[in-house]
Amino acid sequence: MKDTGENIIEDVTMLTPREPYFWVLPAVIVLVVCLVAAFVIWRLFRAKKLPFQHPPVPPDVIARERLAAIRHLIEQGKHERFVIEVSAVLRDYIEARFGLKAPTLSSEEFLFEAEHSALLDARWRESLGEFLLQCDRVKFALANLQPPRMEALYTTAESFINGTAPAAEHAAKVAQPSAA
Repeated sequence: MKDTGENIIEDVTMLTPREPYFWVLPAVIVLVVCLVAAFVIWRLFRAKKLPFQHPPVPPDVIARERLAAIRHLIEQGKHERFVIEVSAVLRDYIEARFGLKAPTLSSEEFLFEAEHSALLDARWRESLGEFLLQCDRVKFALANLQPPRMEALYTTAESFINGTAPAAEHAAKVAQPSAA
């Protein structure tokens, strides 16, 4: 059977498919998102609102603010609440300042850890031991605490924080060589 040619296509040209541009739309979207994010970060940086642009608040400053916030409990005579709060402030400060896990340990466990740590000076360990003993008497033995003793606990906590703050230690080291 011979074809007469009616069904034969003489002008055969190879059709090539178009190049796939499926990647263009996602690339444009990613580019726009990146530009918007960069613009937002740049605006926050200029406004000094990024977290790394502010130095962290030192633990002694936080502890002093928390102590000042509970001072009213002395005048109100709420000795149990005061002792719990002042103990928590000091324990949190010790953990933040020295890395000792004071909030999660009992007083005995903490004092044992403090004895084996070179971070706390012996005079501060002794003061801290007396402080925690007084707090434990009120918390667990339900001892009554009069405002003068509450004031003494407050002063002890305050002097511990002031004496162990990094700036106070630096000033003490600077003063020691000049005195010698």
